[in-house]
Amino acid sequence: MRRWFRETFVFFGPGLLLAITAAGEAGVTEAIEIGAHHGMTLIWAVLFTLIFKYAFTNGIARYTLATGHTIFDALGRIPGPKYWGSALIIIVYLIEMLAIGAMLMFAAIFLDYLLPGVYSVVLIALFLLFICLALLRTDSYHILELIVAVLVGILALAIVFCLFEFPIPVNLFVDGFVPKIPAGSEMVILAIIGVVGSGLNLMLYSVWLHEKSRRHSEMEQSCTLLNESNFRKYIRSVNLDVLIGFFFVAVITIGFMFLGFSGYAVSFMGHDATLSLDTLITQVLYIVGTLPYGAYAFLVIVTFIFFGAVVVGMDGRARAVAKVVREIGEESGHKLPSEHKLYQIMLLVFSGIIISSFLISDPMLIIRRIAAFSAIVFGVFGFIVIYLDLKLPKYARGNRLWLMIMGLGSAISIYVALLLESAFLTYGVPLIERMLVVAFVLYIFSKTELFKKLISGRADILDKFWTVIFFGAISMYGTFRGIPVEGVIINFRDVGPMIAGLVGGPVIGGVAGLLGGAHRFLQGGDTALPCFVATVAAGILAGYAIHRWKGKITLLRVTLLAIGVECLHLLVIFPLLSIPTGVMTPAAVLNIISITILPMCMVNIAGLLIFAYIVRRCETLFLPGDTFSMGKLKEELRQLLTPPEEKTEDEEEKHVR
Repeated sequence: MRRWFRETFVFFGPGLLLAITAAGEAGVTEAIEIGAHHGMTLIWAVLFTLIFKYAFTNGIARYTLATGHTIFDALGRIPGPKYWGSALIIIVYLIEMLAIGAMLMFAAIFLDYLLPGVYSVVLIALFLLFICLALLRTDSYHILELIVAVLVGILALAIVFCLFEFPIPVNLFVDGFVPKIPAGSEMVILAIIGVVGSGLNLMLYSVWLHEKSRRHSEMEQSCTLLNESNFRKYIRSVNLDVLIGFFFVAVITIGFMFLGFSGYAVSFMGHDATLSLDTLITQVLYIVGTLPYGAYAFLVIVTFIFFGAVVVGMDGRARAVAKVVREIGEESGHKLPSEHKLYQIMLLVFSGIIISSFLISDPMLIIRRIAAFSAIVFGVFGFIVIYLDLKLPKYARGNRLWLMIMGLGSAISIYVALLLESAFLTYGVPLIERMLVVAFVLYIFSKTELFKKLISGRADILDKFWTVIFFGAISMYGTFRGIPVEGVIINFRDVGPMIAGLVGGPVIGGVAGLLGGAHRFLQGGDTALPCFVATVAAGILAGYAIHRWKGKITLLRVTLLAIGVECLHLLVIFPLLSIPTGVMTPAAVLNIISITILPMCMVNIAGLLIFAYIVRRCETLFLPGDTFSMGKLKEELRQLLTPPEEKTEDEEEKHVR
């Protein structure tokens, strides 16, 4: 019996980590509100979603078990631009730290309900973050697994207790398994598909499974030998572990749906009324308050869920990013710190992002926005998992049913995310259509003698002057053809300065940005100054980037440049120049960021990708010269701002020679 148990549950543990991190996002933020508005009628949607998420995790587990490598080790070897998958996952995991910070704020809010007003919610969140870092400092998977096992044990006892105290009517529960779409539930079902069971968090299972196998040298060795008998021996344990993890996710999600349903049933709110976080918590506390110490137990349990999700989420992402960065460094010939050291560095970077998220007043909105963005990328990685699965030995591949579920689920995930993030469809697609005019102009420009002089380093000051005018005009066009919404202009203004910086360097890019930014500043509005500063910065950063790249660009590089510029614009410059000056409130800033960041990132990426494709035959875009110094920049700026003099015929002939 003991031997059977040991062999059956040899990989037991990573699934619990997966359950904690997945349940944290979908519990209070979605499930309670879903239950409040639609009762238990959408249980079928939860189960349907978890089937796809299970298939996704199963594919990752089979790859890790069959190859002995994590899914992140394979990202550098997928088709397309070099390291594009690795770079994408790093960027997404950094952005998701905002959602992790929001979950930590949730934990702090629930603790504040226990002792209201004793401490600031932000101070409680900072204290919880300090505890997280203390737990993760050892980089010990064994300790992490033990902590999560305790948390899951507490949750299991709480769930069993609640089932006895608040038994769900059987008919109500059974009806939820029958697929039906109640009136007004279409977007709720889409939200369930996008959020329940988590998204890119599921890729972290590969890291934890790999760490688990490293604790047993026999398992690690047999998994790397591509041995069919050993694979079949261990895959049963892995599948059981994943199944148990998703069982907990289903129980926790459905449990919160029932609490939301029960709380809403005793409220006096209209059926279509919007539920705030405080309202939800108040209604649920009213229900559980009938139990002895029920309110306190509920607050503590939910705090455990969010705290556990934060600890596990930080650990898994830090391990994944450290592994990816280390692999890129080794393949590029750069000497980097050890993986353990990179893990510690990433925890500090994550902490900085988390602390910045504390300034945003609506954690629920952060989680929903980040979840919609991550769901798009999650769908993309679903197809990557299918591709990697086809590269496995035949015995380790998924069957046709798995392929069908993965293909359908990945496509639906992308579609759902785009519907949930309606800003992209409403604003991003029209902007990309307007960008096609710029694409045509850029194509014509690439055929001119002026462009040839710029990329060969033969451009004189008059050529640079006209380059600034040309790309400054494109920047102005980006504002003119932008879409005004809620006092801001969603635009592609930064494309002009960035391309100017790529072909002419930081001075050309900065001055082109100065023209485009000045045009936007004259339009007025609360965002005029941040937009002006960000447009100038876009041109300068692009010019500096082309120096660092030695004049060579790739599709991946321009994509990262566009994302970096827009994140600097919307996440740094905009808040810093709006909130401290009192021009806008943090809530207003967050609302604008949530509306604009995805469409503006996508349209600027599209613009730079179009340009990179047009000039793909060029070996270099800009020859930076021998050195890159502030002195040279000042001299070039002085020459550029000096009105060009008309050349005599002798001077023109000398220049041509």
